[in-house]
Amino acid sequence: MMIQHHKIKSFVSAFIPMLFFTIQVNAQIGLGVDNPTQPVEIKTDAGNVIVDNTGKLGVLVPSPKVAIDLRSATNGSVAIGNTDKTASQAGAGALRYIASPAIGVKGYLEFSDGTNWVSFFPKGKPRIVVMASKTTQDTYVFESAVPSEIGTKSGIVQRRSSYLTNWDEKLDSDSGVPTANFNPATGEFIAPRTGVYFATFTFALQSSQVNTGDNNQTEAIWEVRNPSGTITQRVKTNNGYASDTGASPNMVPVGSACTVSVYLNKGDKLRPFTWITVAFEGTTSQFDTSGSGAYNSLTIVEQ
Repeated sequence: MMIQHHKIKSFVSAFIPMLFFTIQVNAQIGLGVDNPTQPVEIKTDAGNVIVDNTGKLGVLVPSPKVAIDLRSATNGSVAIGNTDKTASQAGAGALRYIASPAIGVKGYLEFSDGTNWVSFFPKGKPRIVVMASKTTQDTYVFESAVPSEIGTKSGIVQRRSSYLTNWDEKLDSDSGVPTANFNPATGEFIAPRTGVYFATFTFALQSSQVNTGDNNQTEAIWEVRNPSGTITQRVKTNNGYASDTGASPNMVPVGSACTVSVYLNKGDKLRPFTWITVAFEGTTSQFDTSGSGAYNSLTIVEQ
């Protein structure tokens, strides 16, 4: 009898966990639902939320067809937030929403390819566009061997590096939304985001005779500085002129232009300046402001 009793206890001890396990596997959970037909079924005022036997989640959808199915008749939307995680940390396939009121599209989605966040712009890629013309004689000498020369000038001082200042701004926008990325007083543009920017500027001085000189030249230069003010790049165009244009009235409009596609990090500063050495006859190095600054213009476009 002792042996039989022991066997019965052993059988019961083994059977009860198995019975419990079987019950747990086959049980259905219903919240607000008396007789749930799905493994998980939750009643809400709008309808039921279910998890079916294959693990698909249906929100007000009785027969979900994908892992998460929100396609009910109404209000089947999903909200996606932002994240500071890198694309690698979030993993390939992750989504995030970028709220960006500074750009015309106002906001956009990005997905992770496992390495980078890839943007999707429903109205086209946001673009910075800046346009300006120059009708003043204002410049600012910022590099000179003579410290007392540093400062605001009228026209271009020869053999000195001079920023072109006090522009007449025509446009400064981000996908059609007005912005303040360009400072017309200083001529400085600050990149609001990292990318490639197409930039061009031209200038022309009042026509004059150019007399004999071994190194007559004008330079239009784009300068890039990082947010701390350190120069990281300079790109220049050098226009040379004949050593002598001859006697009056052989006058020429001395000038130059520089066009670049430049990579800027967010916060980098882009600014045009000039350097000239020209043997003029009888005139100063003043800008030709005829035609409302048609000869002196600036354009910056995000690529």
